[in-house]
Amino acid sequence: MRKRFTVTTRLRLLLPTACFVLSCSSAPSPSEDTRATASAIVKGTESDEGQDATVLVMHYDALREGGGAASGCTGSLLAPRLVLTARHCVAVTDPGAACNSEGKPIAGGAVHADHEPSAIYVFAGKDRPDFISGTARPARGKEILTTGAKTLCDNDIALVLLDRPLEGGRITPIRLTTKPVKGELVTVVGWGITDDEPNPKSRRQRTDVAILDVGPASDLGPKEFRIGEGTCQGDSGGPALAASGAVLGALSRGGNETGGTGADGCIGGTNIFTSAAAHADFIRAGYEKAGQEPWLEGEPNPLLGKVGAACEADANCRSNVCDSERKTCAEDCSNGACAAGFTCVEQQARKVCAPSERDESDGCSVGTRSGSRPAPYVVSALALAVIVAAARRKSSAGSNG
Repeated sequence: MRKRFTVTTRLRLLLPTACFVLSCSSAPSPSEDTRATASAIVKGTESDEGQDATVLVMHYDALREGGGAASGCTGSLLAPRLVLTARHCVAVTDPGAACNSEGKPIAGGAVHADHEPSAIYVFAGKDRPDFISGTARPARGKEILTTGAKTLCDNDIALVLLDRPLEGGRITPIRLTTKPVKGELVTVVGWGITDDEPNPKSRRQRTDVAILDVGPASDLGPKEFRIGEGTCQGDSGGPALAASGAVLGALSRGGNETGGTGADGCIGGTNIFTSAAAHADFIRAGYEKAGQEPWLEGEPNPLLGKVGAACEADANCRSNVCDSERKTCAEDCSNGACAAGFTCVEQQARKVCAPSERDESDGCSVGTRSGSRPAPYVVSALALAVIVAAARRKSSAGSNG
């Protein structure tokens, strides 16, 4: 690993801006000794549809003096109406941040004000939207949720509650119960600049990037972790994905020691993420506000059907088993018993738990062999017959006396 720069003299720049429309809504220019941070995906490959939970997050200020301005970031779709991204992607902040091991700012990193939620646009899909044709169909921000911190150190994380479910979006699981692990390999995905293009036409990814440190560590707060080369400007807010596919955090800042711009400031650098697990309560509250059950790492997608829900295919069910006869989600019983009220049955070369047939041969019944209760009028007729018979016996006994 290359020798780290001195955080007291150089700021790590935030990585939000990739310009898409008109002029770029950029922060003040850094000084010559300011270090570039966060990267776009450098030395990566094209992302595929399997990573469609990684979305393009744009802030468009139509009222900016001199004409509209846009800046771009990346985010993760946690629920149909909930996006995880970086705080600096949805707020006016200092252009860089240097933090200590306690998560306190040494220089920069101040949060000044959040953007208007309706000025945040979120786009799904692996290809860059066509902004000119007007065919792009983004969702817009309805509310920006934050930790309330006034610094980006340890808190460069935000949630955007959307005005509607994101069309074409795919949600992702998240790790909230345990921290990332040093040495763990992650995949980074984003919309930032690459070593070839300032505005790539498609989303990019880079696999097998190692986690170098988990905070607290040098210039790394207790709620942050650091990875190696992989990201660049425009990837801010994007995910580090575990081998399970779960989001571990949102990209905050990074870069190398050259002070270069664009990809030159990213190649060979390191990058810092805000940990999702360190903000578990905040993120769970966001899910609740979105009216959505969290999709936690290792658990089934909560958008899929529970046992008994209607289905057409296995992919519709949390259990990945659709009972082809009843068209309802079921459990697989190839390696275990079924719950009470269910029986393991053979079905299309596999075993599924089907509702048990009721045993209706037991118990008393009147006028039926099905075990169903007789109709009320039948019971009344029987009762009347018993009363009449008793009266006749009493009358007969009296006459014989």
